[in-house]
Amino acid sequence: MPRFKREILINVRPYEKRIAILEDGRLSEMFYERPDSTRLVGNIYKGVVNAVLPGLQAAFVDLGLEKAGFLHVEDVESQSLLDSIGEDMDDEDEDPRGGSSGESKPIDQLLKVGQEVLVQVTKEPISTKGARLTCHLSFAGPFLVCMPGTSFIGVSKKARDPQQRRALKRMIRELKSPECGYIVRTNGLNESEAEFAKQIKILEAKWEQCKQHASQVAAPGLVHQESDSSETTLRDYFSEDVDAVWIDDRDECRTVVNYLKVLSPDKVGKIKLYTGEVSLFDHFGIEDELEKTFLRKVPLKRGGYLLIDRTEALTAIDVNTGGKVKGRDQAKNIVETNMDAAWEVAKQMRLRDLGGLIVVDFIDMDSTDDQETVTKEFKKAIRQDKAPISFAPLSQFGLMEITRKRVRPDAVQEQTLECPSCKGAGYIPSRESVLASIDRWLRRFRAKKGPSEISLALNPSMIDLLTENRATAFKYLEIAHKTRIQLIEDEDANLDDFRVFNGKNNEEIPVATPG
Repeated sequence: MPRFKREILINVRPYEKRIAILEDGRLSEMFYERPDSTRLVGNIYKGVVNAVLPGLQAAFVDLGLEKAGFLHVEDVESQSLLDSIGEDMDDEDEDPRGGSSGESKPIDQLLKVGQEVLVQVTKEPISTKGARLTCHLSFAGPFLVCMPGTSFIGVSKKARDPQQRRALKRMIRELKSPECGYIVRTNGLNESEAEFAKQIKILEAKWEQCKQHASQVAAPGLVHQESDSSETTLRDYFSEDVDAVWIDDRDECRTVVNYLKVLSPDKVGKIKLYTGEVSLFDHFGIEDELEKTFLRKVPLKRGGYLLIDRTEALTAIDVNTGGKVKGRDQAKNIVETNMDAAWEVAKQMRLRDLGGLIVVDFIDMDSTDDQETVTKEFKKAIRQDKAPISFAPLSQFGLMEITRKRVRPDAVQEQTLECPSCKGAGYIPSRESVLASIDRWLRRFRAKKGPSEISLALNPSMIDLLTENRATAFKYLEIAHKTRIQLIEDEDANLDDFRVFNGKNNEEIPVATPG
């Protein structure tokens, strides 16, 4: 079976960093990072317990942030950070913290109000919920996960050969310190002893620095900050089968190269600086596909479509035929549509980073064999997903219930604002997303030799965003695209609308077809 061609694209702008994972040229996953939205997963804090709730068997911990973190009793006595980096151990490996092997103590016997605790964030704050925490710290490298405070050694369940598993465990046991346990990640199954030794040294040095800092920091306070999105993406996704990493910013490219020189010097040659006239995402043909991730309706390969609706409690996905199933082969067409839907649901879960409970309403099938076929197809479709997933077979009503681990807000939450008109029933793009759209439009427009002097008619709120810090957004647009821009307030414009006029003759330039 031929392997996927895999590439990673890193697009950097002053207001946003976007990272795309491509498989055979198709967009499979997206990550966003903005200067004003700090990532917390992986951060370690010296916190203070400010509430212990025996009824919930949980505690709230003051981290020095806007919201207190949530610490469940299982996360005091068992591991949980591995879920956030998508690593599973085989059943033969015991729980590294021993929490599931015996009965847990009640939370009020483990923690007291005012007690200082060292905790790590395993899940970002989402909506009204604070960050999810664990007392069991983990430091992830490309090939290993270091777990201070345990002697456990585990191996990714992707290693099927018992002999290979034993050999890896023996090797790690001889290399590690007694203070730390380890899990060999999927990316590390074929690594050499020298690489493991090098990475163990780096991870244990990180733990020593963390201990030293924790002894000096006043609670509540930050002890260890996780790497930025570029480094964590390369750590978790830059496996041997990645052909290239394309970056469109020189400083970012230099930072990534320096990072890899320490961890994986053999991969430095795969880092490529993109300097083309069209934008990086346009060059690879994924910009239009990316914009479709915000649409409710998703077409299927052979007709039919999905309708995706997200609520606070769950994500509902409805499979529709689109009128293609009429005729003698109705049963066959329904199965084909459901099989297409199984693959598209798996794709959209990764692309939109859907998490929590997901309910898919497939088209009704009378045959149990057909139902099993669709279930097996979905199982195949989720193999490439790094997030832990569990699902139940199709019910008698054609419903499939799926749970997918999510550690950050999904793409729609990150890239949109609640609509003030519909009070949350729908969404409009955030101001930063509109700014990104203007940036991309200008780049295409100037690449087609459009005039270097224009007027932009925008909602006043957008003009506030552009001018509140002229040293960044507004100045960047003018310098990056060598364009003189005059801003015009348009009270009637929607927040996500902009109009463009030729600066010399005031003729309107169609936004849909620049140049």
